[in-house]
Amino acid sequence: MKSIEDRCKTLFESKLIRLAVVMMFSILMLCVLGGATLTKYAVLIEDETTETVVFTSESEPEAILSQEGIILGEHDAYTFSGFTDNNATLTIHRAAEISITADGQTKTVWLTEGTAADALNAAELTVNDDDLLNVALTEPVCDGMNITINRVTYRTVENRTEIPFDVTEIPTRTLSKGKTSTLSAGVNGERTTVIKQTLIDGEVVEEETLSDEVTKKPVAARVLVGDPNAPVSQLIPATDIALDANGNPVSYKYKVTGKATAYSALGRPTSLKPGNVAMNLSQFPRGTRLYIKTPDGSFVYGYSVVADTGPAVTNGTCLVDLFFATYRESCLFGAKTVEIYVLS
Repeated sequence: MKSIEDRCKTLFESKLIRLAVVMMFSILMLCVLGGATLTKYAVLIEDETTETVVFTSESEPEAILSQEGIILGEHDAYTFSGFTDNNATLTIHRAAEISITADGQTKTVWLTEGTAADALNAAELTVNDDDLLNVALTEPVCDGMNITINRVTYRTVENRTEIPFDVTEIPTRTLSKGKTSTLSAGVNGERTTVIKQTLIDGEVVEEETLSDEVTKKPVAARVLVGDPNAPVSQLIPATDIALDANGNPVSYKYKVTGKATAYSALGRPTSLKPGNVAMNLSQFPRGTRLYIKTPDGSFVYGYSVVADTGPAVTNGTCLVDLFFATYRESCLFGAKTVEIYVLS
């Protein structure tokens, strides 16, 4: 920066005649006013984009400003160089009003210089690396500047959703048509989804699925459903069994009638399946092929093979013990009079 003397010299040289007139007029006025003391200081006043040279007898900055009618705002400031050879520079720093909006509030600060970062410091506000600003932190402040901070946060959310269980219907002749009986209750499963959420000022703006897995598998309910046409026996004869109009085998060796009971494996491992029956092996050897039904045809066990025995059939408590896939079906069957056709 040029010295005040050089700047004054330049100003005087460029406007020599005007200044001469001003000086002569000033001297004349001082004389007219009664011989007032001549000014002895030259002060360059810098006020933003305006530069003015004034001549004064005042040495204090406040007095000089008052003499010139220059008013400082509440937040304005000045710097004074002090006098060197009766020359000085008085620089006025006008405060910029800055509004900062963050965290649901708006604060106002005044700075005579600095950057947006300085304004945030003045407002006692901090920003994280992920926060969003509408201005660069290095941008110089100016009057009327508005700074907005949008807070960016992250959170992890774990969502658990229920997976409804399926229902497995098992048709059975042991129930009347349309009737049901639950063998085992179903259990709902569970799916767990972990989501990373991005929030701006508390509002979710983006979601990213980190994981999505079934953490608990559903267990299907097993329900017996009455069906008069449902087969009981799971055995398939080598050749089809011809039946007459009453549902009785057309060809067979002989027929016996007696009491039939029912049993199951009760969950134990077994090679038996519906269609396998227990009988007195001395009368009906293993492998004997049979066709079993009630006399009125209301219950048809179907094609059967002797594959087991037991106390009830050997001591005459019952003629035959029918194997069922489930304990519930064996209970529902109970005991019935059946016709046993011994096949060829």
